[in-house]
Amino acid sequence: METRQDVFDWLSGQLRFGIKPGLERMNWMIERLGLEERPAVHVAGTNGKGSTVAFLRAMAMENGLSVGTFTSPYIIQFEERIMLNGEPIPEDALVDVANRVKVCADEAPETLTEFELLTMMAWCYFDDTRPALIIWEVGLGGRLDSTNVLTHPLATVVTSIGHDHQGILGDTLEEIAMEKYGIMKRGVPMFHSVEKDQLIELLQKKGEALDAQIHDARALVTKIEDGAETVVTYQAMPPVVLGLTGHHQAYNGACAVAVARHLGWKEEAIQSGLERTQHPGRYELVSKRPRIILDGAHNQEGIEALVLQANQETDVTVLTAILEDKDRDTMVRSLQQIGDVYETTFDFPRARTKAQLEKDGAYFIEWQQWLHDWIETPTSETLIVTGSLYFISEVRRFLSENIYLMSKK
Repeated sequence: METRQDVFDWLSGQLRFGIKPGLERMNWMIERLGLEERPAVHVAGTNGKGSTVAFLRAMAMENGLSVGTFTSPYIIQFEERIMLNGEPIPEDALVDVANRVKVCADEAPETLTEFELLTMMAWCYFDDTRPALIIWEVGLGGRLDSTNVLTHPLATVVTSIGHDHQGILGDTLEEIAMEKYGIMKRGVPMFHSVEKDQLIELLQKKGEALDAQIHDARALVTKIEDGAETVVTYQAMPPVVLGLTGHHQAYNGACAVAVARHLGWKEEAIQSGLERTQHPGRYELVSKRPRIILDGAHNQEGIEALVLQANQETDVTVLTAILEDKDRDTMVRSLQQIGDVYETTFDFPRARTKAQLEKDGAYFIEWQQWLHDWIETPTSETLIVTGSLYFISEVRRFLSENIYLMSKK
């Protein structure tokens, strides 16, 4: 492989192997490649993982640390899944680690999945660059996720538990929770912002079994002021305007504050990090005139958080593409509380088809022409695009290519 496109083609070719839970293949690769585990924080959760990682990264950088992050999916470019100090992995490094991983994977006793190969590429890149801290975001679940080869992270985090990927993780919230709690390690503290008492009870029991202290980060939040900006007062800290907008971001920020304090970072770095955090696709204002917001809410709980924030807006239109493995009916009913909802499809394996949507009674539109027309002649004060991180990535690209993204801000 010589170019980034060669790498993408190779990884895409592995998608046919699907999802294969288990850590045996990863452990084999790590040992074969002679990779060392570096200081890390491991983050799981149904919603809020990416935002918590973004808060932690900003705080770490404000504290003067070099920090690597492994996240998914990407919003702007593929390389942002593997970052060093907020900068995507360069093409030469991407090609180099991909070739090393491929040579090793070709000798593996069992074929690795696309996500496992990508995780291994991150391990190799961070082994080369040696950041002071690596923040690993779980891809799916936790217990059997390829990131869970970590043996002794500095801390683990579970942001939330909600309905997502039931076909893989379990039908009940309790089953889903236990999969996510599977990143807990003996003697390693876990920080969380889980809401339901019965799920917290399960977490406490698992913590006792593994001698891991459990910390509820929600207790750090003393006041939230919602509006166009989200102003939060955390325990022993003056009010701070979060870099990410939304009531729910107060609790993602709380998880990051709790971890940062546990790691002994400076309070001024923690506060500055909260203010400076940026994360594409999280209630992100990409155009002021007309007002366009991209939000990656992609399940019931995420949509509820979006609706809570969107109630601060006036005269809203919603454009959404909800994947076929999500609870469309519930999500659309929630979105209808804030404005007219237009549904669409896009080029993605799990996207609902036009026929499916029309059968379900959706107000279907072809999104590219519709969005072009809306920008030229807005029919409301605010447009919110949501339903899938993959979809808002497509919309962002469309806006950028049509010179709307920057020229309209």
